[in-house]
Amino acid sequence: MTRLIHLNLAKRFPALLAYLIFLAAINVVYGLLNQASKGYYFSYVVLEPVECIFSIFAVRELFALTFDDYPGIRTVGRWVMYGGVALALGLSLLFTGFFWTSRTMVRGDARLYYVEVSKRPVVFTLAFVIVTILIFLSKYPLHLSRNTLVSSVFFSVLFLSEAARLIVDSLAPQLHNVYVDLGESAFTAICLVGWAALLRPEPSTAPTRVTFSTPQEDHLLQQLNSLNQLMTRAARR
Repeated sequence: MTRLIHLNLAKRFPALLAYLIFLAAINVVYGLLNQASKGYYFSYVVLEPVECIFSIFAVRELFALTFDDYPGIRTVGRWVMYGGVALALGLSLLFTGFFWTSRTMVRGDARLYYVEVSKRPVVFTLAFVIVTILIFLSKYPLHLSRNTLVSSVFFSVLFLSEAARLIVDSLAPQLHNVYVDLGESAFTAICLVGWAALLRPEPSTAPTRVTFSTPQEDHLLQQLNSLNQLMTRAARR
């Protein structure tokens, strides 16, 4: 968070900065409250869905920066991301509703369980979106900035680790595992420190680069431009 501000990257990554600020704030709240208290319980139930909203906008920002030169792909991709989150969330809640009655006596509080099963598909979908970005980067010569590439890699790992933690927590008797939660928190901290260390200042105006593309790169870029034109027409309908 402070690294983004120090490197004057806050304007380039405003949603990511907001997500990190919120993440720091809720961790302070959780740290000050007793895990067995009602305050901790209600804070968790209320703040976790809000965290999902911040994370959606953060991933949307990374997607937009990746396809900044391809507005058609950016627009359709944003719609697909929203649709994927809504579909995964709806299916998860639907299946949970079917099986909740058999779990009621052994799984404890329904609100906490629904928070867990609601957050899991959202986090998985966001991780899938970022992995898709990385696949595009491995196939097409988009020549992204170092900061965008680093952010995509580290946050895909971060969201996947969060999704794995939620799976383990949802299977635990009390819907949380202290050791797994602490381990995931430590891993998240390591990811954020590594990500911050690899960020670099970006010039206000990017210098013009003379590049000599290969025929294979030209062919891939033509494919990407065709895909962008097709999605641009689809977005206008």
